[in-house]
Amino acid sequence: MWTRSIIILTLLGFYVTVSYAANYYVDASNGLDQADGLTEFTPWQSMDRLNKVRFSPGDVIHLRSGEVFKGQFRTKDSGSAEEPIQLISYGKGPKPQIAGQGLVQSTVLLENVSHWLIEGIEITNMGAEPKANRRGLLLKVNGGGVYGNITLRNLTVRDVNGSVSKKKGGGTGIRWEVDSRKVPTRIDSLLIENCHLIRCDRDGIKGMMSPWDDLSNLSTNIVIRANVLEDIGGDGIVPIGTDGALIEYNRLYGMRQRIDNLDTKEVTQYAGPSVGIWPWSCRNTHVRFNEVWNYAGTFDGQGLDSDFNCDGTLFEYNLSAKNAGGFFLICNWSKHQDSGQSIGNSNTTIRHNVSFNDQLRGFVVNGPVENVIIHGNVIYNTIEGQLQLIIDTPWEAGRFAKSVEVSDNLFYTTGVAQIYQATWDGSGMGLWKAQKSINRKTYSFEGNSYTQVEGFNGMEHKESKQQKLNTKETLRSLIGRFDETPKVRDNFDHMHNFLKKSRYWSHLEVAL
Repeated sequence: MWTRSIIILTLLGFYVTVSYAANYYVDASNGLDQADGLTEFTPWQSMDRLNKVRFSPGDVIHLRSGEVFKGQFRTKDSGSAEEPIQLISYGKGPKPQIAGQGLVQSTVLLENVSHWLIEGIEITNMGAEPKANRRGLLLKVNGGGVYGNITLRNLTVRDVNGSVSKKKGGGTGIRWEVDSRKVPTRIDSLLIENCHLIRCDRDGIKGMMSPWDDLSNLSTNIVIRANVLEDIGGDGIVPIGTDGALIEYNRLYGMRQRIDNLDTKEVTQYAGPSVGIWPWSCRNTHVRFNEVWNYAGTFDGQGLDSDFNCDGTLFEYNLSAKNAGGFFLICNWSKHQDSGQSIGNSNTTIRHNVSFNDQLRGFVVNGPVENVIIHGNVIYNTIEGQLQLIIDTPWEAGRFAKSVEVSDNLFYTTGVAQIYQATWDGSGMGLWKAQKSINRKTYSFEGNSYTQVEGFNGMEHKESKQQKLNTKETLRSLIGRFDETPKVRDNFDHMHNFLKKSRYWSHLEVAL
């Protein structure tokens, strides 16, 4: 009867496939690699044994909570859209830790895979000495086609001592790499959510695309949400090679902090230029509701950056606070645009963000950027006697901004806000010195409010609908000026609720 049914189904064109997902258990203290590993009472012991398994859709890998698993977890196996493969914890106690010990380049290596969930795991990769290109978790795709549906959630990635030097190769806590040099390859759907990254060198969360100058096959549906990054050696969050990436609700506390035994100049040069959140070689990146605090060093050292080879970047409702290099960098390396490698930097919109006592600078516009809109932002600065509010600077000689619109911003300073063109000051520290008046043919100013503002060499700054701010303004009263626009008011309220859970809320609260 059974055989007859199969024959009938086959003749009708129906094929029945029965798959049985497996549960695998690993316990570093109580496991045995000679066991079957299929129950929590018969677990394996090591990553080496686990790495011999060819995983199938629906498989679940359970690591015992509170245990340390030395070595690397690696796989080239994929789940399915209906049945992803999962790497999770079981039992009570702290997150299970996979410890690379600096003996592997990447503690967790996912290579040409799709449909994975990794959740509730701790990842470390601390060697005896820093080593370039050391990573915590690496997603690597190079096999052609589309890979994705990967979720990295509630991970702790800590103590990854790559090189702090960008020139020497750096290192990353969580990284994805897309290599299309042989065959077009990309990622669709990568979610990095609720992860905690601590003491990762050089970078926190970062992508990479090869070749970097080909934007024809960008990765899509990349979401980096609600992560906490602290004590990172260089850059914080850097999407690279994406279209429509969403970066939201992340908290960045203390970047470029590691080299406390060196003076400021050496820190700045050795760590190289770095910023809290910035896209590169991307289209349509959306950065919203994030906070970046306490960047060290002035090269670059801003909280936020719209970088080159990008189009359509939007920053809104972010907080940049007490960063040594200032608030915002917008840049374009013109030599790559001239050669055809880069699309330049165009159509950046920066609206309704808040800078709270960032040092030295407001907006640094570096190179021939195009169609930049700086609208409705709030700068609150009570620490600088002279704040370089907006400085137009060349990346190469004579290559200044092409078109920048500055409108309806609130620039509250207890010192003098300055607007001018500037050049490097020669110190190698990423600092700028005034050169001449800003080019009013390429910059338009309208409806901005200032407490005290001047142009080059103390000249008066004038614009249409310019307003004067009261010297007794508070951060709350400044933001309250947007109450007449319901959508903006509601988003600032949403930002306020997000920031109430900030580690540094008390610093903001006194300014309200």
